[in-house]
Amino acid sequence: MPRSLARAPMLADLFPQAVATRSELLALGISKATVDARCRPGGPWKKLLIGIVQLDGHRTTPAQYRRAVLLHAGEGAMLTGVAGAREHGVVRLPDERRIAVLIPAQRRVSSRDFALVMRTDRPPEPVGVRGAPVAPPARCLVDAAARHTDADAVRAMVADAVQRGVCTVADLATELDEPRRPYTARARAAFLEVADGTRSAAEAWAREVVRRSPLPAPRWNVALRDGTGRLLGVVDAYWDAVGLAWEIQSRGFHLGPEAFTRDVQKQVDLPRAGVVLLPTLAGRLRTAPRAVVAELADAHARAAATPSPAVTAELWRP
Repeated sequence: MPRSLARAPMLADLFPQAVATRSELLALGISKATVDARCRPGGPWKKLLIGIVQLDGHRTTPAQYRRAVLLHAGEGAMLTGVAGAREHGVVRLPDERRIAVLIPAQRRVSSRDFALVMRTDRPPEPVGVRGAPVAPPARCLVDAAARHTDADAVRAMVADAVQRGVCTVADLATELDEPRRPYTARARAAFLEVADGTRSAAEAWAREVVRRSPLPAPRWNVALRDGTGRLLGVVDAYWDAVGLAWEIQSRGFHLGPEAFTRDVQKQVDLPRAGVVLLPTLAGRLRTAPRAVVAELADAHARAAATPSPAVTAELWRP
């Protein structure tokens, strides 16, 4: 009976994602020798982690890897970091080969292979996402930021999460204010930029360029409307006193083709309303910052010499 059960095609259907622990298989009456034999190279099963078996014989999917990590971590575990942020719908994420999982501090489970175990003495209430327990979005972002040194990648991740409505600036502020949270410097820097209106890594580079210029500080991520209240466009920076708008051109730093189309349309609508619009390729913020400063100064002077546009400006909150 146990041997026939091990060979039964419906066995994989008994377990979520067709991933089971060795102890679960033994509890069904399948012998240790049978489990070992079926997990040998070329066999119908696959050992994902010590004591964790994939039963369907297919190429391992991301969901199966996540399930294996949760089973490895055991009771009270939840996805966090990059893996958790991805489950919540964040797209612009740092590269992360391991799957981070959060467990209560008293649990004695170690990181292994693709499983990264993180302990906390104040575990949050997990959110169920497609059947998997996941830490709240803000916690996932802060945990991800703590592990990555690329400030641009962290900036892009936090900005993307806010843009997509995955979490709010207030959520991030609350998470960063939690006591005894180490390694939050990069997350805090990205949070401050997002809270102040910077919405992408490219815009953060733009801020550095402005700081090196003789120009006054603009407002960042500003929505411009005409006299009827119609939205003309959201620009990366705006100098109210002269009516100068600055747009950082890069498809990679926007949310997709629809957003890119809107960016093209505002290059028509804003000048028609009297706004001087300066587009700058994102790459030039790093390769030619001095030239960009000169172009900004020239555009600022041109805008100051023209009548003020009949538009209203307000901070854009997605």
